[in-house]
Amino acid sequence: MTEKTSESDEGFLARLAEWQQGDFSIDCGDFLFRDVSEATDEDEDDGGAVFDSGIVGFAVISQTCDVVREPDRVPYVSVCPMVVVDAKRIAEIGRGQAPRFGLLSGASDGVVVDFSRTMSVTKNLLVSWERQRGCADENQQLEFARAIENFFGRFAFPDDFVASVASLRKAILSKYGKGESDLGKAVRSIREMRVYPHTSWSDENSVPITFVAVLEDEGERELVEREEIKRQIWPKINAIEWKGPFSLHEGGLQLATLGDLTAADYLNSYPLDINSLSFARRYIE
Repeated sequence: MTEKTSESDEGFLARLAEWQQGDFSIDCGDFLFRDVSEATDEDEDDGGAVFDSGIVGFAVISQTCDVVREPDRVPYVSVCPMVVVDAKRIAEIGRGQAPRFGLLSGASDGVVVDFSRTMSVTKNLLVSWERQRGCADENQQLEFARAIENFFGRFAFPDDFVASVASLRKAILSKYGKGESDLGKAVRSIREMRVYPHTSWSDENSVPITFVAVLEDEGERELVEREEIKRQIWPKINAIEWKGPFSLHEGGLQLATLGDLTAADYLNSYPLDINSLSFARRYIE
Protein backbone atom coordinates (compact mmCIF):
# COMPACT_ATOMS: atom_id res chain seq x y z
CA MET A 1 0.00 0.00 0.00
CA THR A 2 1.33 3.44 -0.92
CA GLU A 3 2.26 5.56 2.09
CA LYS A 4 0.32 8.81 2.25
CA THR A 5 2.22 12.07 2.13
CA SER A 6 2.15 13.83 5.51
CA GLU A 7 0.88 17.38 5.88
CA SER A 8 4.43 18.55 6.63
CA ASP A 9 5.68 16.88 3.45
CA GLU A 10 2.87 18.49 1.47
CA GLY A 11 3.78 21.89 2.89
CA PHE A 12 7.41 21.36 2.01
CA LEU A 13 6.58 20.34 -1.58
CA ALA A 14 4.24 23.32 -1.92
CA ARG A 15 7.02 25.71 -0.87
CA LEU A 16 9.46 23.95 -3.17
CA ALA A 17 7.04 24.28 -6.10
CA GLU A 18 7.16 28.08 -5.73
CA TRP A 19 10.82 28.14 -6.77
CA GLN A 20 11.96 28.36 -10.37
CA GLN A 21 15.17 28.99 -12.29
CA GLY A 22 16.23 32.60 -11.80
CA ASP A 23 14.65 33.01 -8.36
CA PHE A 24 17.02 34.24 -5.68
CA SER A 25 17.49 34.97 -2.01
CA ILE A 26 19.47 37.75 -0.34
CA ASP A 27 21.62 37.55 2.80
CA CYS A 28 21.22 33.79 3.15
CA GLY A 29 24.79 32.69 3.87
CA ASP A 30 28.33 32.50 2.52
CA PHE A 31 29.57 30.93 -0.69
CA LEU A 32 31.61 27.77 -0.08
CA PHE A 33 34.45 26.67 -2.35
CA ARG A 34 37.71 24.78 -2.08
CA ASP A 35 41.30 25.97 -2.36
CA VAL A 36 44.70 24.53 -1.52
CA SER A 37 44.59 23.00 1.96
CA GLU A 38 46.43 24.74 4.78
CA ALA A 39 47.47 23.49 8.19
CA THR A 40 45.45 24.68 11.17
CA ASP A 41 46.87 25.71 14.54
CA GLU A 42 46.44 22.10 15.62
CA ASP A 43 48.55 20.94 12.64
CA GLU A 44 45.51 19.44 10.98
CA ASP A 45 44.51 19.81 7.35
CA ASP A 46 41.64 22.30 6.94
CA GLY A 47 40.39 20.49 3.83
CA GLY A 48 40.76 23.59 1.68
CA ALA A 49 37.28 24.88 2.58
CA VAL A 50 36.88 28.62 2.02
CA PHE A 51 33.83 30.74 2.83
CA ASP A 52 33.22 33.91 0.80
CA SER A 53 31.07 36.31 2.81
CA GLY A 54 31.37 39.11 0.25
CA ILE A 55 28.41 38.00 -1.84
CA VAL A 56 24.91 39.48 -1.85
CA GLY A 57 22.89 36.28 -2.16
CA PHE A 58 22.27 33.23 -4.33
CA ALA A 59 20.35 32.68 -7.57
CA VAL A 60 19.01 29.32 -8.73
CA ILE A 61 20.43 28.09 -12.04
CA SER A 62 19.03 24.53 -11.98
CA GLN A 63 16.21 23.93 -14.44
CA THR A 64 12.80 24.50 -12.87
CA CYS A 65 11.73 20.91 -13.55
CA ASP A 66 14.67 19.69 -11.45
CA VAL A 67 14.05 22.23 -8.72
CA VAL A 68 10.46 21.13 -8.08
CA ARG A 69 11.07 17.36 -8.27
CA GLU A 70 10.82 15.38 -5.04
CA PRO A 71 14.06 15.54 -3.00
CA ASP A 72 14.36 11.76 -2.90
CA ARG A 73 14.80 11.85 -6.68
CA VAL A 74 16.76 15.11 -7.10
CA PRO A 75 18.01 16.21 -3.67
CA TYR A 76 20.16 19.17 -4.69
CA VAL A 77 19.81 22.50 -6.47
CA SER A 78 22.63 24.42 -8.15
CA VAL A 79 23.01 28.08 -7.25
CA CYS A 80 25.38 30.86 -8.24
CA PRO A 81 26.43 33.81 -6.09
CA MET A 82 25.04 37.29 -6.68
CA VAL A 83 27.60 40.08 -6.61
CA VAL A 84 27.71 43.84 -7.00
CA VAL A 85 29.33 45.30 -10.14
CA ASP A 86 29.78 48.85 -11.37
CA ALA A 87 27.82 50.67 -14.10
CA LYS A 88 30.47 49.99 -16.72
CA ARG A 89 30.20 46.25 -16.17
CA ILE A 90 26.40 46.43 -16.28
CA ALA A 91 26.64 48.11 -19.69
CA GLU A 92 29.03 45.40 -20.90
CA ILE A 93 26.65 42.69 -19.72
CA GLY A 94 23.75 44.37 -21.49
CA ARG A 95 25.78 44.48 -24.73
CA GLY A 96 26.73 40.83 -24.33
CA GLN A 97 30.43 41.48 -23.69
CA ALA A 98 30.55 39.84 -20.26
CA PRO A 99 28.85 36.42 -20.55
CA ARG A 100 30.25 35.42 -17.17
CA PHE A 101 27.44 37.44 -15.58
CA GLY A 102 23.66 37.18 -15.78
CA LEU A 103 20.99 39.80 -15.26
CA LEU A 104 17.77 39.42 -13.27
CA SER A 105 15.12 42.13 -13.40
CA GLY A 106 14.07 41.35 -9.84
CA ALA A 107 17.52 42.08 -8.40
CA SER A 108 18.63 45.45 -7.06
CA ASP A 109 20.53 47.84 -9.30
CA GLY A 110 24.11 46.70 -9.82
CA VAL A 111 23.51 43.17 -8.52
CA VAL A 112 24.19 40.37 -11.03
CA VAL A 113 24.62 36.59 -11.07
CA ASP A 114 28.19 35.26 -11.33
CA PHE A 115 27.96 32.10 -13.48
CA SER A 116 31.67 31.35 -13.03
CA ARG A 117 31.04 30.02 -9.50
CA THR A 118 28.45 27.40 -8.59
CA MET A 119 27.45 25.66 -5.38
CA SER A 120 25.02 22.85 -4.52
CA VAL A 121 22.45 23.25 -1.74
CA THR A 122 19.86 20.82 -0.42
CA LYS A 123 16.23 21.51 -1.11
CA ASN A 124 15.64 21.62 2.63
CA LEU A 125 17.96 24.61 2.79
CA LEU A 126 16.48 26.18 -0.34
CA VAL A 127 12.91 26.28 1.00
CA SER A 128 14.17 27.87 4.23
CA TRP A 129 15.36 30.91 2.28
CA GLU A 130 13.19 33.94 1.57
CA ARG A 131 12.42 33.56 -2.13
CA GLN A 132 12.39 36.52 -4.50
CA ARG A 133 11.19 36.26 -8.08
CA GLY A 134 14.06 36.92 -10.48
CA CYS A 135 12.23 36.93 -13.82
CA ALA A 136 8.99 38.84 -14.23
CA ASP A 137 7.68 36.97 -17.26
CA GLU A 138 8.30 34.10 -19.65
CA ASN A 139 10.53 36.15 -21.97
CA GLN A 140 12.87 37.01 -19.11
CA GLN A 141 12.94 33.38 -18.00
CA LEU A 142 13.95 32.38 -21.52
CA GLU A 143 16.69 35.00 -21.70
CA PHE A 144 18.13 33.96 -18.34
CA ALA A 145 18.10 30.31 -19.41
CA ARG A 146 19.88 31.28 -22.64
CA ALA A 147 22.50 33.19 -20.66
CA ILE A 148 23.18 30.08 -18.57
CA GLU A 149 23.31 27.89 -21.66
CA ASN A 150 25.62 30.27 -23.48
CA PHE A 151 28.08 30.49 -20.59
CA PHE A 152 28.29 26.77 -19.88
CA GLY A 153 27.91 25.61 -23.48
CA ARG A 154 30.30 27.88 -25.36
CA PHE A 155 32.31 26.11 -28.04
CA ALA A 156 36.11 26.32 -27.83
CA PHE A 157 37.07 27.56 -31.30
CA PRO A 158 40.63 26.88 -32.50
CA ASP A 159 43.12 29.66 -31.74
CA ASP A 160 43.79 30.43 -35.41
CA PHE A 161 40.08 30.90 -36.04
CA VAL A 162 39.70 33.20 -33.03
CA ALA A 163 42.65 35.28 -34.23
CA SER A 164 41.19 35.41 -37.74
CA VAL A 165 37.81 36.83 -36.72
CA ALA A 166 39.25 39.42 -34.32
CA SER A 167 38.86 42.16 -36.93
CA LEU A 168 35.21 41.22 -37.50
CA ARG A 169 34.53 41.28 -33.76
CA LYS A 170 36.13 44.70 -33.44
CA ALA A 171 34.18 46.12 -36.37
CA ILE A 172 30.84 44.89 -35.10
CA LEU A 173 31.33 45.81 -31.45
CA SER A 174 32.39 49.33 -32.41
CA LYS A 175 29.08 49.93 -34.18
CA TYR A 176 26.60 47.80 -32.24
CA GLY A 177 25.32 50.54 -29.95
CA LYS A 178 25.43 53.47 -32.38
CA GLY A 179 21.95 54.14 -33.68
CA GLU A 180 22.85 56.31 -36.69
CA SER A 181 25.29 53.83 -38.19
CA ASP A 182 23.96 51.64 -41.01
CA LEU A 183 26.32 48.90 -39.85
CA GLY A 184 24.94 49.27 -36.33
CA LYS A 185 21.38 48.97 -37.66
CA ALA A 186 22.41 45.92 -39.64
CA VAL A 187 24.00 44.05 -36.73
CA ARG A 188 21.06 44.92 -34.46
CA SER A 189 18.83 43.32 -37.08
CA ILE A 190 20.67 40.03 -36.57
CA ARG A 191 19.48 37.71 -33.83
CA GLU A 192 22.76 35.81 -33.70
CA MET A 193 25.79 35.05 -35.84
CA ARG A 194 26.74 31.44 -36.43
CA VAL A 195 29.52 29.76 -38.39
CA TYR A 196 29.52 26.56 -40.40
CA PRO A 197 32.82 24.73 -41.04
CA HIS A 198 32.78 22.78 -44.30
CA THR A 199 35.33 20.31 -42.92
CA SER A 200 36.31 19.26 -39.42
CA TRP A 201 37.59 22.04 -37.14
CA SER A 202 40.69 19.92 -36.60
CA ASP A 203 41.54 19.59 -40.31
CA GLU A 204 45.11 20.87 -40.65
CA ASN A 205 44.88 21.48 -44.39
CA SER A 206 41.71 23.42 -45.13
CA VAL A 207 38.66 24.57 -43.16
CA PRO A 208 36.40 26.78 -45.33
CA ILE A 209 33.92 28.81 -43.28
CA THR A 210 30.44 30.11 -44.02
CA PHE A 211 28.90 32.73 -41.74
CA VAL A 212 25.18 32.38 -41.01
CA ALA A 213 23.49 35.62 -39.95
CA VAL A 214 20.26 34.59 -38.24
CA LEU A 215 17.96 37.57 -38.73
CA GLU A 216 15.29 38.93 -36.45
CA ASP A 217 11.76 38.64 -37.78
CA GLU A 218 11.05 41.33 -40.34
CA GLY A 219 8.97 43.50 -38.01
CA GLU A 220 11.78 43.62 -35.44
CA ARG A 221 14.63 44.57 -37.79
CA GLU A 222 16.06 48.08 -38.04
CA LEU A 223 17.04 47.27 -41.62
CA VAL A 224 14.26 45.27 -43.23
CA GLU A 225 15.83 44.35 -46.56
CA ARG A 226 18.20 41.41 -46.47
CA GLU A 227 20.34 42.78 -49.28
CA GLU A 228 20.93 45.99 -47.33
CA ILE A 229 21.97 44.01 -44.25
CA LYS A 230 24.30 41.94 -46.40
CA ARG A 231 25.73 45.07 -48.00
CA GLN A 232 26.75 46.34 -44.55
CA ILE A 233 28.06 43.05 -43.12
CA TRP A 234 29.79 41.50 -46.13
CA PRO A 235 32.75 43.94 -46.41
CA LYS A 236 33.72 43.20 -42.78
CA ILE A 237 33.61 39.45 -43.42
CA ASN A 238 35.38 39.70 -46.76
CA ALA A 239 38.18 41.73 -45.14
CA ILE A 240 39.11 38.98 -42.67
CA GLU A 241 42.76 37.95 -42.89
CA TRP A 242 42.57 34.23 -42.32
CA LYS A 243 45.19 32.32 -40.36
CA GLY A 244 46.15 28.67 -40.33
CA PRO A 245 43.91 26.35 -42.36
CA PHE A 246 40.89 28.67 -42.24
CA SER A 247 39.41 30.47 -45.22
CA LEU A 248 36.15 31.95 -46.43
CA HIS A 249 33.96 29.51 -48.33
CA GLU A 250 32.64 30.60 -51.71
CA GLY A 251 29.66 32.84 -50.99
CA GLY A 252 30.71 32.96 -47.36
CA LEU A 253 27.61 34.61 -45.89
CA GLN A 254 24.09 33.25 -45.55
CA LEU A 255 21.23 35.44 -44.27
CA ALA A 256 18.21 33.61 -42.90
CA THR A 257 15.53 33.78 -40.25
CA LEU A 258 15.02 30.90 -37.84
CA GLY A 259 12.07 29.89 -39.98
CA ASP A 260 14.31 29.58 -43.03
CA LEU A 261 16.78 27.23 -41.34
CA THR A 262 16.29 23.53 -40.91
CA ALA A 263 17.09 21.90 -37.59
CA ALA A 264 20.18 20.39 -39.22
CA ASP A 265 21.31 23.83 -40.46
CA TYR A 266 21.13 25.19 -36.94
CA LEU A 267 22.61 22.24 -35.08
CA ASN A 268 25.52 21.83 -37.50
CA SER A 269 26.59 25.44 -37.10
CA TYR A 270 28.22 27.08 -34.09
CA PRO A 271 27.19 30.28 -32.25
CA LEU A 272 29.81 32.95 -32.63
CA ASP A 273 30.32 35.13 -29.57
CA ILE A 274 31.81 38.15 -31.29
CA ASN A 275 28.91 40.43 -31.94
CA SER A 276 27.04 41.33 -28.74
CA LEU A 277 24.07 39.45 -30.16
CA SER A 278 24.14 35.98 -28.63
CA PHE A 279 24.28 37.33 -25.09
CA ALA A 280 22.53 40.68 -25.52
CA ARG A 281 19.91 41.59 -22.94
CA ARG A 282 16.74 41.85 -25.04
CA TYR A 283 13.81 41.71 -22.67
CA ILE A 284 15.12 42.75 -19.27
CA GLU A 285 14.75 46.49 -18.90
